[in-house]
Amino acid sequence: MSMWDSTNLDKDKLPRLTYLPYDSLKPEMKDIFNSITGSERGVGTLSNESLPGPFNAWMYTDLEMANSLDKIGIAIRKNTTNVPQQMKEISICVIASHYRSNVEFWAHSRIAKKIGIDEQILDDIKHSRSPKFGKDIDGLQQDLSYRLTVEYLETFRISDKVYAEALEVIGSEKGLIELVLVMGHYIGLAAQLNILRVPNPGDKQIFEN
Repeated sequence: MSMWDSTNLDKDKLPRLTYLPYDSLKPEMKDIFNSITGSERGVGTLSNESLPGPFNAWMYTDLEMANSLDKIGIAIRKNTTNVPQQMKEISICVIASHYRSNVEFWAHSRIAKKIGIDEQILDDIKHSRSPKFGKDIDGLQQDLSYRLTVEYLETFRISDKVYAEALEVIGSEKGLIELVLVMGHYIGLAAQLNILRVPNPGDKQIFEN
C-alpha cells in the first residue's frame, strides 16, 4: 500500500481514467513522469507505480502538452515569489473548497499547515465559514487573500477597493499578477480533478459530494 493510494471509494467515486503505470508509458512520456516525481512537488506513486492527482491524466496527452503542463506547474510554484506564500496557499484552499476539489484541498491544506496557517482557519475554509484572521502582518495578508479570492469566485470580478488593497499589501503589480496566475492555475486544476473524478489519498474523501 502506498501513501498515495485511495481506498474505500464508492462506485460513483471511482476515477474515470485507468492509472497508467510507469512501464506502460512510451519512453518520452517516462521522461515527463520522472520530472514530476523528481520535482519539488514531492509527488510519489501509487502502488502500481502510476501517478496520483492530476498527473496521471497528463500521461494520456502528447509529449508537448505533458511537458508544458509540467513546466507551468513548476513555474507557478517557483516563479511566484513576489507574493507571500501564505497568501497563495489561502487562495488555493479557498478555490479547492469552492470547487470541492478533494486532491487540491488535501495537498494544499497540508502545505498551508506547514507554513504556519492555523488549522482552524483551514477548517473554516473547508466548511465555507468566514475565518477569523490574526491582526499581525500574516493575518492581514491571509485575510486579504481570502477576501479577494472569495469575491472573484462569487462575483467573477474584483472591486477597485479590493484590487487597491491587494496591490498595497503585496507591494507590486508583478506580485499581484503572480497571485492572479496562481488562482487561474488552480481553478483549472480543480476542473481537471473534478471532471476526471480524481480522489485524494487515504480512506476518506475530504468532500463527499
